[in-house]
Amino acid sequence: MRKIDDVERVRASFEIAQRRADRVVRFFYAHLFGSDPRLRGMFPAEMREQHDRLFAALAQIVTHLDDPALQTQLETLGRDHRKFGVCTADYDTVGHSLIAAMRMGCASVWDDATEAAWWAVYGRAARTMLHGAAASIREREPAWWDATVVEQGLHNGRTAVLRIRPDQPYPYRAGQYATLECPQVPRVWRPYSLARAPRADGLLEFHVARVRGGSLSTTLCDHVRAGDRLRLGAASGTATTPGADGAPVTLIAAGTGWAPVKAVLEDLLRARTPGPPRRIRLDVLARTPDDLYDGATIDALASRHPHLEVTVWTARAAEGASTLTRRFHEALRRRDDWADGHVYLAGPTPFTAELRDLLPRWGADPARLVHDPLARRGGASGATRTAPAEYFLADRTVSWIDPAARAPAVTGPEPETEPEPCTEPEAEAEAEAEAEAEAETEAETEPEPKTGPGDRGDEQPGGSRTPESRQPAEDEAEGEPEGEPEGEARWATSTVTESPFTSTR
Repeated sequence: MRKIDDVERVRASFEIAQRRADRVVRFFYAHLFGSDPRLRGMFPAEMREQHDRLFAALAQIVTHLDDPALQTQLETLGRDHRKFGVCTADYDTVGHSLIAAMRMGCASVWDDATEAAWWAVYGRAARTMLHGAAASIREREPAWWDATVVEQGLHNGRTAVLRIRPDQPYPYRAGQYATLECPQVPRVWRPYSLARAPRADGLLEFHVARVRGGSLSTTLCDHVRAGDRLRLGAASGTATTPGADGAPVTLIAAGTGWAPVKAVLEDLLRARTPGPPRRIRLDVLARTPDDLYDGATIDALASRHPHLEVTVWTARAAEGASTLTRRFHEALRRRDDWADGHVYLAGPTPFTAELRDLLPRWGADPARLVHDPLARRGGASGATRTAPAEYFLADRTVSWIDPAARAPAVTGPEPETEPEPCTEPEAEAEAEAEAEAEAETEAETEPEPKTGPGDRGDEQPGGSRTPESRQPAEDEAEGEPEGEPEGEARWATSTVTESPFTSTR
């Protein structure tokens, strides 16, 4: 008989536990906070969506257990968790609560071999994260960066443009994102794309889409002013500037997906290449002309760089989303030069996913498509929310964020002894989880926005900007690196509430 390995046992038991996802997650938190009440203070006050994020993150980890890239991702995650004040002992506490919750969730098949497999897999993950945190300390990297808001402007009551100056140099690359926290909404971190290529003056820029009910996006839009203080997590993300080979680049942005595209465009335009300027084509999509919140910048870039081909798409009056979608797709389909260069996509997840699938059919090289990984839908409650941001447990559906580009892999301290299973009074945790489930009412979720590119005018080369039609989806999540929905939503564009032991394009 073939021997079943640890990964297979973990996956098989997790499949069963998923059927009781909501109860398993509630049990986990009841067990965790009962084991160490101090940990409750590391999480946001509102925990409802935290439940979805935990199970979505676990599903991502279990899915990638045999992926070689997982080690680098977990090391980076360990570095990022320093901002929560997580210590070594906390990993043991989380491990005990996780195994207790899994044991409860699949009691009918749980045995000693399954428990040993979970401890082996969790032990390896925890040690890898601790290695990443230790390397960050050795490199004297801050746990977070304090920064001052230099300027805040609100466009059309919906999109805020923030310029902030960190107290210390902040390393990042064009196309990456950073998580933000402000004192008015403590312990709530959201990822937002950096909207400027790195500059000598150290000034950073973020574009924040207002999300109905979003705690952080609302604060950043309505209450943050010049002089206020913010915190930043380390820059993350691998959807950085393409085209190192000098090939043409097409940039497509929808909504606040313009933020990372703007940074990448600045990086491309200032690059020095031999011969004539490389061909750069930019498509920017907005729901309506009023939603084109940074149009002056787009016009200025087009006028200063004659080789930049700019097409702006906004919805025409009385035109439905389906018509706009057909027009936009037909415009892209008619282009016959996709195979010649790179394509960079940024926008709401449905928008990005659709173009990722369609562009190769029209001639684009899939290996030259650059975008954040796409957010996974669903969670413990089955809600359809999106989240770009950091990873182990967070406040909504978590996407698999790979910030591996931030730092090379490192060798950490020697592995620690794996913790032994605990003998906590699990009946109390289960009772508390059930009580919470009965008491908590289901949150209303916003309908998932429709995506669909729309209209197109005649493209005009030579740096001219041609109005276009298009009805992009709602920005996805609070803090997105591109847009945000919220329960509060990049591998695409979105916002996310971070909390200890979690993470997300």
